[in-house]
Amino acid sequence: MSVQVNGRRLVTLALLAAGFAFLFRDVMVKLVHDWGADENYSHGFLVVPLVLYILWRERATLLSGPSRPSAAGLVLIAGSIATLAAGRLGAELYLTRLAMLGTLAGIVVFLWGFRRLWQMMFLLLLLFLAIPIPAIIFNQIAFPLQLLASRFGETAIAACGIPVLREGNVIVLATTTLEVADACSGIRSLVSLLTLALVWGYFSGSATWLRWLLALASVPIAIFSNAIRVAGTGVAAHFIGPEAAEGFLHTFSGWMVFVVAGVLMLAVHRVAVWLAPRKAFVASEANTSTSPDDSRPAGDDKSLLIRGAVAAALLGAAAVSLGAMTRTEVIGPREPLAALPLSLGDWRGRDEGPLDARVLEILGADEYLIRGYLRPGGPFLSLYVGYYNTQRQGQTIHSPLNCLPGAGWEPTSRKRITLPAEADDRSGKRPAEINRLVIQKGIDRQLVLYWYQAHGRIVASEYWGKIYTVLDAIRLNRSDGSMVRVIVPIASADAEAEQAAERVALEFVRTLLPALSKHLDG
Repeated sequence: MSVQVNGRRLVTLALLAAGFAFLFRDVMVKLVHDWGADENYSHGFLVVPLVLYILWRERATLLSGPSRPSAAGLVLIAGSIATLAAGRLGAELYLTRLAMLGTLAGIVVFLWGFRRLWQMMFLLLLLFLAIPIPAIIFNQIAFPLQLLASRFGETAIAACGIPVLREGNVIVLATTTLEVADACSGIRSLVSLLTLALVWGYFSGSATWLRWLLALASVPIAIFSNAIRVAGTGVAAHFIGPEAAEGFLHTFSGWMVFVVAGVLMLAVHRVAVWLAPRKAFVASEANTSTSPDDSRPAGDDKSLLIRGAVAAALLGAAAVSLGAMTRTEVIGPREPLAALPLSLGDWRGRDEGPLDARVLEILGADEYLIRGYLRPGGPFLSLYVGYYNTQRQGQTIHSPLNCLPGAGWEPTSRKRITLPAEADDRSGKRPAEINRLVIQKGIDRQLVLYWYQAHGRIVASEYWGKIYTVLDAIRLNRSDGSMVRVIVPIASADAEAEQAAERVALEFVRTLLPALSKHLDG
Protein backbone atom coordinates (compact mmCIF):
# COMPACT_ATOMS: atom_id res chain seq x y z
CA MET A 1 0.00 0.00 0.00
CA SER A 2 1.37 3.43 -0.88
CA VAL A 3 0.93 6.38 1.41
CA GLN A 4 1.13 9.90 0.10
CA VAL A 5 3.40 12.22 2.04
CA ASN A 6 1.44 15.48 1.60
CA GLY A 7 2.49 19.06 2.23
CA ARG A 8 1.35 19.23 5.85
CA ARG A 9 3.27 16.09 6.75
CA LEU A 10 6.37 17.44 5.04
CA VAL A 11 6.08 20.73 6.93
CA THR A 12 5.62 18.80 10.19
CA LEU A 13 8.73 16.70 9.56
CA ALA A 14 10.73 19.79 8.53
CA LEU A 15 9.75 21.66 11.71
CA LEU A 16 10.66 18.71 13.90
CA ALA A 17 13.97 18.12 12.10
CA ALA A 18 14.90 21.80 12.47
CA GLY A 19 14.00 21.89 16.15
CA PHE A 20 15.83 18.64 16.85
CA ALA A 21 18.97 19.77 15.00
CA PHE A 22 18.91 23.15 16.76
CA LEU A 23 18.71 21.51 20.18
CA PHE A 24 21.19 18.67 19.60
CA ARG A 25 23.61 20.19 17.09
CA ASP A 26 26.60 20.15 19.48
CA VAL A 27 25.77 16.64 20.68
CA MET A 28 25.57 15.32 17.12
CA VAL A 29 28.81 17.01 16.05
CA LYS A 30 30.67 15.46 19.01
CA LEU A 31 29.08 12.07 18.35
CA VAL A 32 30.15 12.08 14.70
CA HIS A 33 33.65 13.08 15.79
CA ASP A 34 33.77 10.13 18.18
CA TRP A 35 32.63 7.77 15.43
CA GLY A 36 35.61 8.87 13.39
CA ALA A 37 38.06 8.74 16.30
CA ASP A 38 36.87 5.53 18.00
CA GLU A 39 37.02 2.39 15.86
CA ASN A 40 34.76 0.64 18.35
CA TYR A 41 31.84 2.72 17.05
CA SER A 42 32.78 3.52 13.45
CA HIS A 43 29.71 1.52 12.40
CA GLY A 44 27.69 4.56 13.49
CA PHE A 45 28.35 6.06 10.04
CA LEU A 46 26.40 3.16 8.54
CA VAL A 47 23.66 2.94 11.16
CA VAL A 48 22.12 6.38 10.55
CA PRO A 49 21.72 5.98 6.74
CA LEU A 50 20.41 2.47 7.35
CA VAL A 51 17.79 3.75 9.81
CA LEU A 52 16.71 6.42 7.30
CA TYR A 53 16.45 3.79 4.59
CA ILE A 54 14.30 1.52 6.77
CA LEU A 55 12.07 4.47 7.65
CA TRP A 56 11.55 5.16 3.95
CA ARG A 57 11.03 1.48 3.20
CA GLU A 58 8.44 1.12 5.98
CA ARG A 59 6.78 4.49 5.42
CA ALA A 60 3.52 2.87 4.28
CA THR A 61 3.23 0.89 7.51
CA LEU A 62 4.35 3.75 9.72
CA LEU A 63 2.11 6.40 8.16
CA SER A 64 -0.96 4.20 7.98
CA GLY A 65 -3.03 2.67 10.69
CA PRO A 66 -4.82 4.29 13.62
CA SER A 67 -3.08 7.24 15.22
CA ARG A 68 -3.57 7.77 18.96
CA PRO A 69 -1.45 10.80 19.96
CA SER A 70 -0.68 11.04 23.65
CA ALA A 71 0.24 14.01 25.83
CA ALA A 72 2.61 11.61 27.59
CA GLY A 73 4.94 12.32 24.71
CA LEU A 74 5.39 15.88 25.96
CA VAL A 75 6.35 14.50 29.37
CA LEU A 76 8.92 12.24 27.71
CA ILE A 77 10.29 15.14 25.67
CA ALA A 78 10.51 17.33 28.78
CA GLY A 79 12.28 14.56 30.69
CA SER A 80 14.75 14.11 27.84
CA ILE A 81 15.45 17.86 27.77
CA ALA A 82 16.12 17.73 31.52
CA THR A 83 18.48 14.79 30.90
CA LEU A 84 20.24 16.82 28.20
CA ALA A 85 20.64 19.75 30.61
CA ALA A 86 22.04 17.47 33.30
CA GLY A 87 24.44 15.91 30.81
CA ARG A 88 25.68 19.26 29.46
CA LEU A 89 26.05 20.93 32.81
CA GLY A 90 27.05 17.80 34.66
CA ALA A 91 29.94 16.46 32.60
CA GLU A 92 28.36 13.35 31.11
CA LEU A 93 28.28 12.91 27.33
CA TYR A 94 26.31 9.69 27.55
CA LEU A 95 23.32 11.45 29.11
CA THR A 96 23.21 13.99 26.29
CA ARG A 97 23.20 11.21 23.72
CA LEU A 98 20.51 9.20 25.47
CA ALA A 99 18.49 12.42 25.55
CA MET A 100 18.40 12.36 21.75
CA LEU A 101 16.76 8.93 21.74
CA GLY A 102 14.35 9.94 24.49
CA THR A 103 13.37 13.05 22.53
CA LEU A 104 12.76 11.02 19.37
CA ALA A 105 10.60 8.59 21.35
CA GLY A 106 8.66 11.47 22.91
CA ILE A 107 7.99 13.04 19.51
CA VAL A 108 6.63 9.76 18.15
CA VAL A 109 4.33 9.29 21.16
CA PHE A 110 3.10 12.90 21.07
CA LEU A 111 2.31 12.81 17.36
CA TRP A 112 1.20 9.20 16.80
CA GLY A 113 1.02 7.31 20.10
CA PHE A 114 2.68 4.42 21.89
CA ARG A 115 1.73 1.85 19.27
CA ARG A 116 3.78 3.69 16.67
CA LEU A 117 6.67 3.93 19.13
CA TRP A 118 6.61 0.15 19.53
CA GLN A 119 6.74 -0.23 15.75
CA MET A 120 9.86 1.97 15.66
CA MET A 121 11.59 0.37 18.66
CA PHE A 122 13.88 -1.65 16.38
CA LEU A 123 15.20 1.56 14.81
CA LEU A 124 15.76 3.16 18.20
CA LEU A 125 17.68 0.05 19.26
CA LEU A 126 19.96 0.38 16.22
CA LEU A 127 20.61 4.03 17.08
CA PHE A 128 21.30 3.06 20.69
CA LEU A 129 24.00 0.63 19.57
CA ALA A 130 25.71 3.48 17.70
CA ILE A 131 26.15 5.49 20.92
CA PRO A 132 29.51 4.90 22.66
CA ILE A 133 28.95 3.55 26.14
CA PRO A 134 30.48 5.54 29.02
CA ALA A 135 34.18 4.90 29.60
CA ILE A 136 33.45 3.89 33.19
CA ILE A 137 31.31 1.01 31.87
CA PHE A 138 33.43 0.39 28.78
CA ASN A 139 36.46 -0.36 30.98
CA GLN A 140 34.42 -2.84 33.03
CA ILE A 141 33.47 -4.70 29.84
CA ALA A 142 36.62 -4.31 27.75
CA PHE A 143 39.17 -5.44 30.31
CA PRO A 144 37.60 -8.83 31.14
CA LEU A 145 37.37 -9.41 27.39
CA GLN A 146 41.06 -8.52 27.08
CA LEU A 147 41.98 -11.08 29.73
CA LEU A 148 39.72 -13.70 28.15
CA ALA A 149 41.30 -13.16 24.73
CA SER A 150 44.78 -13.23 26.29
CA ARG A 151 44.12 -16.52 28.10
CA PHE A 152 42.69 -18.12 24.96
CA GLY A 153 45.64 -16.83 22.92
CA GLU A 154 48.13 -18.22 25.42
CA THR A 155 46.44 -21.63 25.41
CA ALA A 156 46.21 -21.80 21.62
CA ILE A 157 49.82 -20.64 21.09
CA ALA A 158 51.11 -23.15 23.65
CA ALA A 159 49.07 -25.88 21.92
CA CYS A 160 51.06 -25.14 18.75
CA GLY A 161 54.26 -25.96 20.62
CA ILE A 162 55.38 -22.32 20.86
CA PRO A 163 56.95 -21.15 24.16
CA VAL A 164 54.70 -18.43 25.60
CA LEU A 165 54.28 -16.54 28.87
CA ARG A 166 51.28 -14.43 29.79
CA GLU A 167 51.23 -11.62 32.36
CA GLY A 168 47.76 -10.13 32.53
CA ASN A 169 46.90 -9.02 29.00
CA VAL A 170 50.53 -9.14 27.84
CA ILE A 171 51.67 -12.22 25.87
CA VAL A 172 55.44 -12.72 25.87
CA LEU A 173 56.96 -14.72 23.00
CA ALA A 174 60.58 -15.51 22.26
CA THR A 175 60.74 -12.94 19.46
CA THR A 176 58.30 -10.24 20.58
CA THR A 177 55.78 -9.12 23.18
CA LEU A 178 52.11 -8.68 22.32
CA GLU A 179 49.72 -6.51 24.30
CA VAL A 180 46.01 -7.18 23.98
CA ALA A 181 44.93 -3.55 24.09
CA ASP A 182 41.41 -2.10 24.36
CA ALA A 183 41.06 -2.16 20.58
CA CYS A 184 41.84 -5.90 20.63
CA SER A 185 39.48 -6.69 23.51
CA GLY A 186 36.71 -7.70 21.12
CA ILE A 187 34.22 -5.08 22.25
CA ARG A 188 34.35 -3.42 18.83
CA SER A 189 33.42 -6.66 17.07
CA LEU A 190 30.89 -7.38 19.82
CA VAL A 191 28.92 -4.14 19.32
CA SER A 192 29.31 -4.18 15.55
CA LEU A 193 28.32 -7.83 15.25
CA LEU A 194 25.28 -7.33 17.47
CA THR A 195 24.22 -4.50 15.15
CA LEU A 196 24.85 -6.73 12.14
CA ALA A 197 22.77 -9.53 13.69
CA LEU A 198 19.80 -7.22 14.19
CA VAL A 199 20.04 -5.88 10.64
CA TRP A 200 20.48 -9.40 9.25
CA GLY A 201 17.40 -10.60 11.09
CA TYR A 202 15.39 -7.67 9.76
CA PHE A 203 16.33 -7.92 6.09
CA SER A 204 16.11 -11.72 6.04
CA GLY A 205 12.51 -11.50 7.19
CA SER A 206 13.26 -13.92 10.03
CA ALA A 207 10.74 -14.76 12.71
CA THR A 208 11.00 -12.80 15.94
CA TRP A 209 12.45 -15.73 17.87
CA LEU A 210 15.13 -16.21 15.21
CA ARG A 211 16.07 -12.52 15.37
CA TRP A 212 16.55 -12.86 19.12
CA LEU A 213 18.61 -16.01 18.60
CA LEU A 214 20.91 -14.25 16.13
CA ALA A 215 21.32 -11.29 18.51
CA LEU A 216 22.19 -13.56 21.45
CA ALA A 217 24.51 -15.73 19.34
CA SER A 218 26.46 -12.65 18.23
CA VAL A 219 27.97 -12.27 21.72
CA PRO A 220 29.86 -15.61 21.98
CA ILE A 221 30.64 -15.47 18.25
CA ALA A 222 32.30 -12.07 18.61
CA ILE A 223 34.31 -13.18 21.65
CA PHE A 224 35.41 -16.42 19.98
CA SER A 225 36.34 -14.71 16.69
CA ASN A 226 38.45 -12.13 18.47
CA ALA A 227 40.18 -14.79 20.56
CA ILE A 228 41.07 -16.60 17.32
CA ARG A 229 42.56 -13.34 16.04
CA VAL A 230 44.76 -12.94 19.13
CA ALA A 231 45.95 -16.55 18.90
CA GLY A 232 46.60 -16.25 15.16
CA THR A 233 48.56 -13.03 15.65
CA GLY A 234 50.73 -14.72 18.27
CA VAL A 235 51.47 -17.69 16.04
CA ALA A 236 52.22 -15.42 13.06
CA ALA A 237 54.49 -13.22 15.19
CA HIS A 238 56.47 -16.30 16.24
CA PHE A 239 57.12 -17.47 12.67
CA ILE A 240 57.13 -14.17 10.77
CA GLY A 241 58.30 -11.69 13.38
CA PRO A 242 56.94 -8.63 15.20
CA GLU A 243 55.72 -7.12 11.90
CA ALA A 244 52.88 -9.69 11.92
CA ALA A 245 51.31 -7.78 14.80
CA GLU A 246 51.69 -4.36 13.18
CA GLY A 247 50.63 -2.42 10.12
CA PHE A 248 48.66 -4.07 7.34
CA LEU A 249 48.77 -7.60 8.75
CA HIS A 250 47.29 -6.42 12.04
CA THR A 251 44.55 -4.49 10.24
CA PHE A 252 43.89 -7.42 7.91
CA SER A 253 43.46 -9.75 10.88
CA GLY A 254 40.84 -7.34 12.20
CA TRP A 255 38.92 -7.64 8.93
CA MET A 256 39.17 -11.42 9.13
CA VAL A 257 37.42 -11.33 12.50
CA PHE A 258 34.27 -10.13 10.78
CA VAL A 259 34.66 -12.69 7.99
CA VAL A 260 34.87 -15.53 10.52
CA ALA A 261 32.05 -14.04 12.59
CA GLY A 262 29.88 -13.62 9.49
CA VAL A 263 30.38 -17.26 8.51
CA LEU A 264 29.48 -18.39 12.03
CA MET A 265 26.38 -16.16 12.04
CA LEU A 266 25.30 -17.68 8.72
CA ALA A 267 25.84 -21.16 10.15
CA VAL A 268 23.70 -20.36 13.21
CA HIS A 269 20.95 -19.00 10.96
CA ARG A 270 20.99 -22.03 8.66
CA VAL A 271 21.03 -24.55 11.51
CA ALA A 272 18.17 -22.75 13.27
CA VAL A 273 16.07 -22.71 10.09
CA TRP A 274 16.83 -26.41 9.50
CA LEU A 275 15.98 -27.51 13.04
CA ALA A 276 12.96 -25.30 13.68
CA PRO A 277 9.54 -26.64 12.70
CA ARG A 278 7.91 -24.93 9.75
CA LYS A 279 4.90 -23.90 11.86
CA ALA A 280 7.13 -21.54 13.86
CA PHE A 281 7.66 -19.46 10.71
CA VAL A 282 4.04 -19.69 9.64
CA ALA A 283 2.86 -18.48 13.03
CA SER A 284 5.28 -15.60 12.94
CA GLU A 285 4.14 -14.57 9.47
CA ALA A 286 0.53 -14.68 10.61
CA ASN A 287 1.24 -12.54 13.63
CA THR A 288 3.07 -9.91 11.61
CA SER A 289 0.50 -9.68 8.84
CA THR A 290 -1.28 -6.39 8.37
CA SER A 291 -4.56 -6.17 10.24
CA PRO A 292 -7.66 -4.49 8.75
CA ASP A 293 -7.20 -1.50 11.07
CA ASP A 294 -3.78 -0.82 9.59
CA SER A 295 -5.35 0.33 6.34
CA ARG A 296 -7.21 3.18 8.00
CA PRO A 297 -5.95 6.74 7.63
CA ALA A 298 -3.37 7.91 10.12
CA GLY A 299 -5.51 10.79 11.35
CA ASP A 300 -6.04 14.47 10.76
CA ASP A 301 -2.99 16.04 9.08
CA LYS A 302 -3.97 19.45 10.43
CA SER A 303 -3.87 18.13 14.00
CA LEU A 304 -0.55 16.46 13.20
CA LEU A 305 0.87 19.77 11.98
CA ILE A 306 -0.24 21.56 15.14
CA ARG A 307 1.29 18.92 17.37
CA GLY A 308 4.48 18.98 15.33
CA ALA A 309 4.69 22.75 15.67
CA VAL A 310 4.20 22.51 19.44
CA ALA A 311 6.95 19.89 19.76
CA ALA A 312 9.30 21.90 17.51
CA ALA A 313 8.64 25.06 19.53
CA LEU A 314 9.42 23.17 22.73
CA LEU A 315 12.72 21.95 21.28
CA GLY A 316 13.64 25.43 20.08
CA ALA A 317 12.82 27.01 23.44
CA ALA A 318 14.91 24.35 25.19
CA ALA A 319 17.85 25.06 22.88
CA VAL A 320 17.71 28.79 23.64
CA SER A 321 17.40 28.18 27.39
CA LEU A 322 20.28 25.70 27.48
CA GLY A 323 22.43 28.07 25.47
CA ALA A 324 21.87 30.76 28.07
CA MET A 325 22.72 28.30 30.86
CA THR A 326 26.01 27.11 29.35
CA ARG A 327 28.94 28.29 31.42
CA THR A 328 32.68 28.10 31.06
CA GLU A 329 33.96 25.63 33.60
CA VAL A 330 35.70 27.03 36.66
CA ILE A 331 39.15 25.65 37.45
CA GLY A 332 39.81 26.07 41.14
CA PRO A 333 43.17 27.43 42.30
CA ARG A 334 45.51 24.73 43.53
CA GLU A 335 49.19 23.92 43.77
CA PRO A 336 50.76 21.57 41.18
CA LEU A 337 51.30 17.95 42.16
CA ALA A 338 55.06 18.30 41.65
CA ALA A 339 55.08 20.73 44.59
CA LEU A 340 53.92 18.01 47.01
CA PRO A 341 56.66 17.90 49.68
CA LEU A 342 59.27 15.18 49.39
CA SER A 343 59.31 15.07 53.18
CA LEU A 344 56.08 14.01 54.86
CA GLY A 345 56.65 13.50 58.56
CA ASP A 346 59.43 10.94 58.80
CA TRP A 347 58.81 9.77 55.24
CA ARG A 348 61.30 10.80 52.55
CA GLY A 349 60.26 10.78 48.89
CA ARG A 350 61.93 10.24 45.54
CA ASP A 351 60.34 11.02 42.18
CA GLU A 352 60.08 8.15 39.72
CA GLY A 353 60.58 8.36 35.96
CA PRO A 354 57.84 9.67 33.63
CA LEU A 355 55.15 7.36 32.35
CA ASP A 356 55.38 5.92 28.87
CA ALA A 357 53.42 8.04 26.37
CA ARG A 358 51.19 5.07 25.52
CA VAL A 359 50.34 4.45 29.17
CA LEU A 360 49.69 8.14 29.73
CA GLU A 361 47.33 8.19 26.77
CA ILE A 362 45.31 5.36 28.30
CA LEU A 363 45.20 7.05 31.72
CA GLY A 364 44.19 10.38 30.20
CA ALA A 365 45.37 12.35 33.23
CA ASP A 366 46.15 16.06 32.76
CA GLU A 367 48.72 15.93 35.57
CA TYR A 368 50.19 13.05 37.50
CA LEU A 369 52.71 12.23 40.19
CA ILE A 370 54.65 8.99 40.69
CA ARG A 371 56.81 8.99 43.78
CA GLY A 372 58.34 6.49 46.16
CA TYR A 373 58.46 7.15 49.92
CA LEU A 374 60.62 5.49 52.54
CA ARG A 375 61.06 5.90 56.28
CA PRO A 376 63.68 4.37 58.57
CA GLY A 377 63.06 0.70 59.17
CA GLY A 378 60.06 0.60 56.82
CA PRO A 379 59.31 -0.74 53.34
CA PHE A 380 59.57 1.35 50.17
CA LEU A 381 56.10 2.67 49.40
CA SER A 382 54.76 3.79 45.99
CA LEU A 383 52.41 6.76 45.52
CA TYR A 384 50.52 7.59 42.32
CA VAL A 385 48.20 10.59 41.92
CA GLY A 386 46.35 11.33 38.69
CA TYR A 387 44.54 14.65 38.32
CA TYR A 388 41.93 15.54 35.67
CA ASN A 389 41.15 19.21 34.96
CA THR A 390 37.76 18.39 33.47
CA GLN A 391 35.66 15.34 32.75
CA ARG A 392 33.07 17.08 30.57
CA GLN A 393 34.45 15.78 27.28
CA GLY A 394 34.17 12.14 28.27
CA GLN A 395 37.44 11.76 30.18
CA THR A 396 37.06 9.22 32.94
CA ILE A 397 39.45 8.35 35.72
CA HIS A 398 41.05 4.98 35.04
CA SER A 399 40.44 2.42 37.78
CA PRO A 400 43.36 0.39 39.20
CA LEU A 401 41.11 -2.64 38.81
CA ASN A 402 41.79 -2.31 35.08
CA CYS A 403 45.44 -1.22 35.16
CA LEU A 404 46.90 -3.64 37.69
CA PRO A 405 45.58 -6.91 36.20
CA GLY A 406 46.72 -5.63 32.80
CA ALA A 407 50.27 -5.58 34.14
CA GLY A 408 49.94 -9.15 35.41
CA TRP A 409 48.89 -8.39 39.00
CA GLU A 410 45.86 -10.49 39.92
CA PRO A 411 43.65 -9.29 42.82
CA THR A 412 43.37 -11.97 45.52
CA SER A 413 41.19 -10.00 47.92
CA ARG A 414 39.17 -6.82 47.74
CA LYS A 415 37.25 -4.85 50.34
CA ARG A 416 36.71 -1.34 51.66
CA ILE A 417 38.14 0.07 54.84
CA THR A 418 37.51 3.25 56.81
CA LEU A 419 40.18 5.90 56.95
CA PRO A 420 41.41 7.14 60.33
CA ALA A 421 39.09 9.63 62.03
CA GLU A 422 41.37 12.55 61.17
CA ALA A 423 40.93 11.84 57.46
CA ASP A 424 37.21 12.30 56.97
CA ASP A 425 35.38 13.51 53.89
CA ARG A 426 35.29 17.07 55.28
CA SER A 427 31.52 16.96 55.45
CA GLY A 428 31.56 16.44 59.19
CA LYS A 429 29.19 13.49 58.79
CA ARG A 430 31.24 10.30 58.64
CA PRO A 431 34.77 8.98 58.04
CA ALA A 432 35.62 8.27 54.43
CA GLU A 433 35.91 4.78 52.93
CA ILE A 434 38.67 3.71 50.54
CA ASN A 435 39.43 0.56 48.56
CA ARG A 436 41.83 -2.09 49.83
CA LEU A 437 43.28 -4.68 47.45
CA VAL A 438 45.80 -7.47 47.81
CA ILE A 439 47.40 -8.25 44.45
CA GLN A 440 49.80 -11.02 43.46
CA LYS A 441 52.15 -11.80 40.58
CA GLY A 442 53.96 -15.09 41.01
CA ILE A 443 55.25 -15.10 44.60
CA ASP A 444 55.19 -11.31 44.94
CA ARG A 445 52.31 -9.78 46.88
CA GLN A 446 51.38 -6.13 47.39
CA LEU A 447 48.75 -4.22 49.31
CA VAL A 448 46.98 -1.42 47.44
CA LEU A 449 44.89 1.43 48.84
CA TYR A 450 43.14 3.73 46.40
CA TRP A 451 40.32 6.26 46.32
CA TYR A 452 38.78 9.08 44.29
CA GLN A 453 39.12 12.62 45.61
CA ALA A 454 37.57 15.91 44.55
CA HIS A 455 36.47 19.12 46.28
CA GLY A 456 37.27 17.80 49.74
CA ARG A 457 35.37 14.54 49.20
CA ILE A 458 36.89 11.07 49.33
CA VAL A 459 34.92 8.14 47.88
CA ALA A 460 35.76 4.51 47.16
CA SER A 461 33.24 3.80 44.38
CA GLU A 462 34.07 5.06 40.91
CA TYR A 463 30.35 5.08 40.15
CA TRP A 464 29.56 7.33 43.12
CA GLY A 465 32.58 9.39 42.12
CA LYS A 466 30.96 9.92 38.71
CA ILE A 467 27.62 10.81 40.27
CA TYR A 468 29.29 13.36 42.53
CA THR A 469 31.12 14.74 39.48
CA VAL A 470 27.79 15.38 37.76
CA LEU A 471 26.34 17.01 40.88
CA ASP A 472 29.45 19.16 41.44
CA ALA A 473 29.48 20.23 37.81
CA ILE A 474 25.90 21.49 38.20
CA ARG A 475 26.41 22.98 41.65
CA LEU A 476 29.99 24.30 41.44
CA ASN A 477 30.54 24.37 37.66
CA ARG A 478 33.58 22.12 38.18
CA SER A 479 34.22 18.57 37.00
CA ASP A 480 37.85 18.17 38.04
CA GLY A 481 38.83 15.12 40.05
CA SER A 482 41.64 12.76 40.92
CA MET A 483 42.56 9.21 41.83
CA VAL A 484 45.11 8.44 44.55
CA ARG A 485 46.83 5.06 44.87
CA VAL A 486 49.27 3.79 47.50
CA ILE A 487 51.11 0.45 47.14
CA VAL A 488 53.06 -1.31 49.89
CA PRO A 489 54.89 -4.65 49.35
CA ILE A 490 53.85 -7.53 51.59
CA ALA A 491 56.92 -9.17 53.09
CA SER A 492 55.60 -12.74 53.27
CA ALA A 493 52.55 -14.88 52.61
CA ASP A 494 51.20 -14.91 56.17
CA ALA A 495 48.30 -12.78 57.43
CA GLU A 496 50.48 -10.85 59.89
CA ALA A 497 52.63 -9.50 57.07
CA GLU A 498 49.49 -8.37 55.24
CA GLN A 499 48.19 -6.59 58.34
CA ALA A 500 51.58 -4.95 58.86
CA ALA A 501 51.54 -3.65 55.28
CA GLU A 502 48.07 -2.23 55.86
CA ARG A 503 49.18 -0.42 59.02
CA VAL A 504 52.11 1.13 57.16
CA ALA A 505 49.86 2.23 54.29
CA LEU A 506 47.28 3.80 56.61
CA GLU A 507 49.96 5.63 58.58
CA PHE A 508 51.29 7.08 55.35
CA VAL A 509 47.79 8.04 54.18
CA ARG A 510 47.15 9.82 57.48
CA THR A 511 50.31 11.86 56.91
CA LEU A 512 49.64 12.39 53.20
CA LEU A 513 46.07 13.68 53.16
CA PRO A 514 46.56 17.06 54.88
CA ALA A 515 49.42 17.90 52.50
CA LEU A 516 47.70 16.50 49.41
CA SER A 517 44.43 18.36 49.80
CA LYS A 518 45.68 21.73 48.54
CA HIS A 519 47.12 20.04 45.44
CA LEU A 520 43.79 18.44 44.52
CA ASP A 521 40.84 20.18 46.12
CA GLY A 522 41.74 23.81 45.41
